[in-house]
Amino acid sequence: MFIGKTATGSRDESYRLESTSHSMSKLSSPATILLPEPPLDALEAAEEQMDPSIWSMLPVELVDCILVWLPMPSLVQMRMVCRSWDLIIKSKPFNRMYMEMPSKGPAWLFMCSSFNCREHACAYNPLQNKWHNFPLSFLPPCMRFPLTAVGGLLFVRGGLNDAGLLGVCNPMTQAWRELPSMTHTRLNFLVGICCEEDTESSSYKIVVAGGTTSECGGGDYECTTEVYDSLTDSWQVTGKVGRELTVHLTWWTSNTIFCNGVLYCLTSGRPYSIIAYDIKTAVWMELQVPPPKFLFCSFLIERRGKLMFVGGVGSQRICEHVHIWQLSQGSGTQQQWVEVAKMPHEYFLQFFKERNASDLKCAGNADLVYFFKDSHTEVMVCDFSKKPTEWRWLPTCPLSANFHKFSVRSLFVNPRLDASI
Repeated sequence: MFIGKTATGSRDESYRLESTSHSMSKLSSPATILLPEPPLDALEAAEEQMDPSIWSMLPVELVDCILVWLPMPSLVQMRMVCRSWDLIIKSKPFNRMYMEMPSKGPAWLFMCSSFNCREHACAYNPLQNKWHNFPLSFLPPCMRFPLTAVGGLLFVRGGLNDAGLLGVCNPMTQAWRELPSMTHTRLNFLVGICCEEDTESSSYKIVVAGGTTSECGGGDYECTTEVYDSLTDSWQVTGKVGRELTVHLTWWTSNTIFCNGVLYCLTSGRPYSIIAYDIKTAVWMELQVPPPKFLFCSFLIERRGKLMFVGGVGSQRICEHVHIWQLSQGSGTQQQWVEVAKMPHEYFLQFFKERNASDLKCAGNADLVYFFKDSHTEVMVCDFSKKPTEWRWLPTCPLSANFHKFSVRSLFVNPRLDASI
C-alpha cells in the first residue's frame, strides 16, 4: 500500500505495482538465477500495466526503497530492465543499504562437486527455503576445485594439471579473474587456505601453506607460508612452518575455518589434529581435539566468532552418536571443549543406516549447521537460533540425483552484486 499510495494514490495502481513486483521476484523451485528472456507477448502485457507516464515520475529514492526489498534473484532480473536500474543495483550505496535490510537473511549454502564445480553447483537460500541452480560454467575449464568463500566471493583452484592456479569470482555477476602466481612452486596440493574480509575496504587475504622445493635443489623439502593481500595484489612469504607441524600440513586438510584473526585447519588423517595460524603474528600452533578417543567425520565450523567442532563418537569402527562442541573462551591450556548439542537419534539413523558409514559432512554459518552425505539425497539443518535447538530437513537438493556420482563440497556465499574481485 505504501508503494501504490506514494506513486499514484490509487488502489488500482497499488495493486498493479505489487503484482508486477511479485511476478518479477517469483522463481521456480529449484530456480536458476539467470533466466531466459520472457516471450514478446508477456513483455507487451507488462508494458500495458507499467505505464511509462507513471513509472517515469517515481523519485529515485522511492525506486531504491522498492528495489531494496526484493530478494537477490529478483535483483539480478531487475538489472536487465533498464540501464538506470542496473546502475542503481550495482552501486555501493544501494548495496550497503541492501546488506543492512532484515530481509537479506543468512548466507546461502553453496553446494557443488568437489572436483568440478563448473558443471555441478546449486545454492540454498535460507530466507526463502528454496534451492537455486547456480551454474559456474563462466569459469575457464581449468578452474575446477572449490576452495572457500568470503562475503560474496568464491575462490577456486585449478585442476590436477593446474594445481598452482588460483582464481576468484563473484557468482552473482559472473565476473572472475586469475590471481597472481605464488612466490614458490608448490609440490603438493594446497592444504590450508583462508580468506579474511575487511568489510569497509572489501579487501581480503589468503593464507597458503604447503611444501616447496629448496632453491638450492637437491630435493630438499621445506614448508613455507605465504599470504596474498588483495590491496597490493601480491604474495608475501611470512616464514617457515616448524618441523613438528610440517607433517600435518602435508596432508590434505578436511576443512579450514577463519575465526577471530586465526586460521584453523583440521587434518583428515587420524588421529585428528587442529593446527592454527595467527594472521598478525604469523605463528603456527597446535590445538587439542575434543576428548573422545574414536572420532568420525569430524569438521570445524565457526559460529558468531566462536570455534566449534563436529564429530561422530563411537567404538573403534562404529559411529554411534554425532556431537557438537564449542571451544570456550581463554587461551592455551585454559581453553576447553564444551558440548553444546547432540544430533537426535532419529536423524542420526537416517544418516547412518549402514553402521560403518563414514561420509557424513558438515558446514556451519551463523546459527545454522548443515549436515549431508555424498551418498544421501537429503540435507539437514541444526538451527541454534531456535530454543530449544531445532533440527529439520531441507527441501530436496537439485544435486541429489547425482550424489552417488561425485563428492560434494559446501561453502557459504553472501550474494552481493558489488563484491569486487
